[in-house]
Amino acid sequence: MGTGEKRGSSHNFGAVPGLALIVNENVMAEIFNNRVCVFANEIILFNSKSNIGSEKGFVPEGSFYTMKNRNQIIVLRRGTPGSSALVDFETMRQDIKNKYIQVYGDPRAEIAAKTQKSILEDAIVYSNAAYEFFSVKYRYDGDKKLPPAKIDEYTLNVRIMNALLSLRDGRKANSIGGGGTRINVWEKLCKLSNDLLTLKDPNGRDIFPHNLPKNWKALKRKCEQYEAARRISEEEGYRSVIHKSYGNKYAAVVLNEDAKAVMHKLISMHNNLNNVQIMEEYNKVASLMDWKLIDSPTTVENWRQKFALTTMAGNKGSKALKNTRMKQIHREAPTQALTYWTLDGWDAELFYQKKTPKTVKKNGEEKRYMYTTYTNRKTMVVVLDACEKYPVGYAIGDHESPALIREALRNAIQHTKELFGERYKPLQLQSDNYQKKVMVPFYEAMTKYYTPAALGNAKSKIVEPYFKHLNVEYCQKQANWSGFGITADKDNQPNLEVLNQNHKFIPDEATVIAQLEAIIAQERAKKIDAYRAAWERTEEARKMPFGIEEYLMLMGETTGRTNKITGSGLFIEFMGERICFDSFDLSLRDHYNEDWIVRFDPDDMSQVLVSNAKRLKSGRVDKEIGTLQYVLQRDIKVPMALVDQKPEHFEYRARVDKFNKEMVETVKKKVKDVDKRITTICQRIPEIAAGTVLDRYLITDSLGQHKDVRSKMRDDATDADFTEVTQHITRQSVAMASTGTDDEDYDYNPLDMNFSR
Repeated sequence: MGTGEKRGSSHNFGAVPGLALIVNENVMAEIFNNRVCVFANEIILFNSKSNIGSEKGFVPEGSFYTMKNRNQIIVLRRGTPGSSALVDFETMRQDIKNKYIQVYGDPRAEIAAKTQKSILEDAIVYSNAAYEFFSVKYRYDGDKKLPPAKIDEYTLNVRIMNALLSLRDGRKANSIGGGGTRINVWEKLCKLSNDLLTLKDPNGRDIFPHNLPKNWKALKRKCEQYEAARRISEEEGYRSVIHKSYGNKYAAVVLNEDAKAVMHKLISMHNNLNNVQIMEEYNKVASLMDWKLIDSPTTVENWRQKFALTTMAGNKGSKALKNTRMKQIHREAPTQALTYWTLDGWDAELFYQKKTPKTVKKNGEEKRYMYTTYTNRKTMVVVLDACEKYPVGYAIGDHESPALIREALRNAIQHTKELFGERYKPLQLQSDNYQKKVMVPFYEAMTKYYTPAALGNAKSKIVEPYFKHLNVEYCQKQANWSGFGITADKDNQPNLEVLNQNHKFIPDEATVIAQLEAIIAQERAKKIDAYRAAWERTEEARKMPFGIEEYLMLMGETTGRTNKITGSGLFIEFMGERICFDSFDLSLRDHYNEDWIVRFDPDDMSQVLVSNAKRLKSGRVDKEIGTLQYVLQRDIKVPMALVDQKPEHFEYRARVDKFNKEMVETVKKKVKDVDKRITTICQRIPEIAAGTVLDRYLITDSLGQHKDVRSKMRDDATDADFTEVTQHITRQSVAMASTGTDDEDYDYNPLDMNFSR
């Protein structure tokens, strides 16, 4: 072992059949079923009796069994001779996971290092055209085909040379050469090419076993020769890489390729001609081209089978090709809640009747009628948590729209608050490409990882089969069921004759909405326990709380108008009610003159978010500034009568009193600071006080209000004669005149006869 570690070889793992532990000493982690896995033997403390475990292990064998039975450790692959037992790293109990990282390092980093691709590997694109030329079209010495090994070799060489030339042409973007230092581009490209030879698959086989030159000069010459031939035609480029031993100089393309092309085109046409029609059209061309005519539709059918792959996109669409022929990735649903959400709109398969007023002219007179339709359907946007396929959010409307999607996601976030005590957003969110210019910024703000579904690939969205489940499980059992989609079996559809006969019994809109809400309620009830258990398993690192400010900024509705804040608070009209909101944040009082956009949650009017904005003369929002934001709480109305007041009212009154006292103290502190600074200025430069009005502004109370002594002067006035003032008044005597408390009047100042507030 080299480290003195003892590890099991092929022994059974206790009472767990088939859990043999064979460890590759050079590899600590593997990807299995798209999961990061570690070897079970690395976790278990070495047991000399069973010869199981490792000296670096830290979990006793018995404890391992217990955690496995409790799903605290999940074995994804049982151990067999030649194959080690693998444990899902991500689902391990957090303390076990931390200990593993401490002992062995983080397996995720190891996997990332092993799977990191070079820029050349990323640039390599599979060329079906090259493979088709070497395997089908190219012949030598009459009608000989290239050996399979040579077909693979030449195809791979072409792929790599195409990638090398692409990187050369875009070297600045790919950081190959360029910059301030002169770098030989082909030296760098040659190194990347040689590095490909070191890449192995999990079974140890070469991934890119090319035989391109290992010297950069020879590689450059080879690639440029191929490039020159490619300029003539793509097939000429392919022909240039074939060795002379395989008749390169005398090679020829199969003679009937033009005829094959015509047949291929006829089969792949969008109007889906049948075999007889194709035979007739082909023979028209064949007679003009002097080709042999086809005398049986069976011949066309044989060619249809041969061309099935390449003609499918033409006559059945690219979606059919993606969903039926292209290789699919088999995915595993997450075991932890709020890890992966997906959403989509669904035209619910339930009819409802709708009455619409209609004006009709008869004999020159206008008459109004109620026009009733019976085949209306509601649209429901569903937000599905891939864990347990739990419908975490939904919204019902007339058609899919950005507003309906926002409502569904808002419902999902509110539901997480109901379930888990606070609002959470998903770690990953998937959607289709509907209104992507508008919605993508919104989705990206909703999650850490936004992953739109692949275009035209329905299998990438698990919500699609979920809608089928809702249709079969619930909708089909209702009398107003509308049927399956147009691609479904025609025999498995509702009896339209019966529907038409009983159309007047089709429910109204409100009833259908209640039906859909009941479906979601039943689905949640079935899965709620499993979903809560999944939440308990969810790692803290995956939990993303949705702060109230962020939530209202993203999900909040607005009135479309601006509001102002007064001493009484901020008022908005909602559902016919005038609601007041305010904040205990003292800094808000400095911005009474601002105009505010108010964002609120219609389902929770306990608080709102205000953001400063610019208003139009009409009062509507011109544009949002957003430099100031505050969360305001709904004001509590306190009963006038003491006997009607509850503890929360007394608590609220005490909080308001405390806030007001703090505001008074803030005002006092500011006034005191200003007066202190001006006094200092006047002491430094007495002329400022003598020649300006600053001196009288110093005579204020604690709140900055100026003392008005004129009333006292009037009270003390008599009919006495005026006498000349003989006492010499100095500024020092004035400064010593006021010695009372904050609430007392200042002594009369003869220098300031005109003093006023």
